[in-house]
Amino acid sequence: MIDRLARLLEGPLVVKEPFAALDAIVVLGSPLGPHDSLTDVLAERVRAAAALYHAGGAPRVITTGGTTRGASRAEADVLAEALRAAGVPAASILVERAALTTADNARLTAALLPSRARVWLVTQPFHGRRAARLFRAAGLVPRIWHIADSLEYADRPRAVRWLVREYAAWAKLLVRG
Repeated sequence: MIDRLARLLEGPLVVKEPFAALDAIVVLGSPLGPHDSLTDVLAERVRAAAALYHAGGAPRVITTGGTTRGASRAEADVLAEALRAAGVPAASILVERAALTTADNARLTAALLPSRARVWLVTQPFHGRRAARLFRAAGLVPRIWHIADSLEYADRPRAVRWLVREYAAWAKLLVRG
């Protein structure tokens, strides 16, 4: 029953785009775990972004995310460290430390890139479509990197909670215009 509900809710949200070499890979932040650690969600994004980078998806990776929920460090800094540990050269990583929302991620990342830069967005599958809309509005040309082995597909009760929250975020975005 939970799996069926998750599949129904995911249908309109999940996007699968073919590989192409783009200008940058953007790893979206999410709240850190205890002691400013990567959560399983962030670790999944790091693994996906590092694999995409090593496959030639883009020459640079941008981590975006500020200091949230009582953390002492920006999400973007922790993501950048994890990417370096995964073999992404420090010279290929740009860090954006101020974003607190997906809209901030888009706006502040766009300020680091040329207008109409083509970017891969690395986030969980349910979040990609809304993130792409916000990055497009910020002047970039986003594509969504689909994490085929995402936690979203393994932990269905958690996925349903994420999906319900994502639909609420869409409603808020659409009401604002």
